[in-house]
Amino acid sequence: MPPRRSFLALRDRPGVIHRLRAFAGAAVTGLPYAVDEIELIAVELVTNALRHAARKLTLTEDLWPIGVEMTADHRYVHLAVSDPDPQPMPAGDTGGLLAEHGRGLAIVDDLAVARWATYTRHGKTVHVIVAGSGVTLTPGELESIRELQ
Repeated sequence: MPPRRSFLALRDRPGVIHRLRAFAGAAVTGLPYAVDEIELIAVELVTNALRHAARKLTLTEDLWPIGVEMTADHRYVHLAVSDPDPQPMPAGDTGGLLAEHGRGLAIVDDLAVARWATYTRHGKTVHVIVAGSGVTLTPGELESIRELQ
């Protein structure tokens, strides 16, 4: 079975998280993933992207600055979230479990087998790979997935 590929453009407006959850869940329905975990990862990444977009842009009604792309098959899900801020990702959780912000990427890292970012002059894309239930991705497979991006 060929991988499922899905794309969604988003902006910060009421219902965006509900729409994202429905999109992410539908992308992996029938495949060996915990739908709630895939939805959680997507929400964490998009929440960060929306925050970065708000700092970078003055949003107009016709601007949908966040891109979400998913590729899913029985071995892995590749989730890529793009935003218009080319600034590097934060170093990570520095506030511990009681911090008001900054725990999202630690949650993502606990659920994913790989996370990285690619940068351009006009933005960045955060990539996450989640292995299917019972699947162990080899370093070679992970490198092949990265090279496809």
